[in-house]
Amino acid sequence: MKVLIAGNTGIGGAERQMEATAAALTDRGVQVSITDAARPDCCDCDLLHVFNAPDPELTLCRIRAGKDQSVPVALSTIYWNGYELHMQWAERGWRTAREQDGDWRQRRQRLKPVLVGADMWLPNSNAEYGMLVADFEVSRPYRMIPNAVEANLAQLPETKTPESDILMVGRWELRKNQLGLLESLADTDYRILIIGGENSYDREHNQAARRLAEKRGNVQMLPATSDRGFLASLLKDTKVLAQPSFYETPGLAALEAAACGTAVVVSERGCTREYFGDEAYYCDPTDPHSIREAIEAALASGPSELLKERIGREFTWRRAAERTESAYRQLLSRR
Repeated sequence: MKVLIAGNTGIGGAERQMEATAAALTDRGVQVSITDAARPDCCDCDLLHVFNAPDPELTLCRIRAGKDQSVPVALSTIYWNGYELHMQWAERGWRTAREQDGDWRQRRQRLKPVLVGADMWLPNSNAEYGMLVADFEVSRPYRMIPNAVEANLAQLPETKTPESDILMVGRWELRKNQLGLLESLADTDYRILIIGGENSYDREHNQAARRLAEKRGNVQMLPATSDRGFLASLLKDTKVLAQPSFYETPGLAALEAAACGTAVVVSERGCTREYFGDEAYYCDPTDPHSIREAIEAALASGPSELLKERIGREFTWRRAAERTESAYRQLLSRR
């Protein structure tokens, strides 16, 4: 089987998911190539697998390239309803509610042709599939493909890392909610470490968060990294990973932290409960008191050994590749 995977490259959860999936599929004997082309050449492949990009038009262009070349298309949807997030701009006074409501409706209109164009959906949770059907009133055959961590992450050689009580990993943006984290801990002396690149669209959030970090003090900020050993050392050396995002699907950093035996605080939004069950500490991203309560509970009680074992057993790239290959074969059998 020859598969062409199309998506964006770089540092980020979706990019990591694409690259790790391709590597695990290759280990299973699937011939895989990766492209970031807007109109991929599918003449030498049996199937095109597209990873949803932030730009719906780019994703749609890739899907249509496959359809124009009579190649079946699977889509990793990577979706969650972001209406609450959009309206946070208005809640913060950065934009008007009318502007944000209109922006969200327009984005939904742009996304629908993407979903309609694919032959099969590969969401990261059953909850994600349900939300797609509810939001867009369309459906496609689907297979749930779990997000995952590499099996040996916790065994990677340790490197020297900055010390922290609370670690947050993710692009600086309103969705990840660095500002909410810092607001919740503004009058504490916990050592906070935040790692992530910039998102220029969210400059109001990012500027406010960085100002608060400077005012509070005891906050270290590092750029995004692709060094797996360094990241694993950070996760093992911190007391709590806190990800109070407005949604996660479910977020690779939290999975990786749990696999490393670190206590995990996650948003109650998104599909987090489908992955972490009752073994993580949940917070309401709109409520600084809720975020702080979850973090202090995690600091007091520590990580869940049951969660570490379950992540290592159920959420591996090998298992994700097995399910992905099975989905490919199902899609090819329908041609």
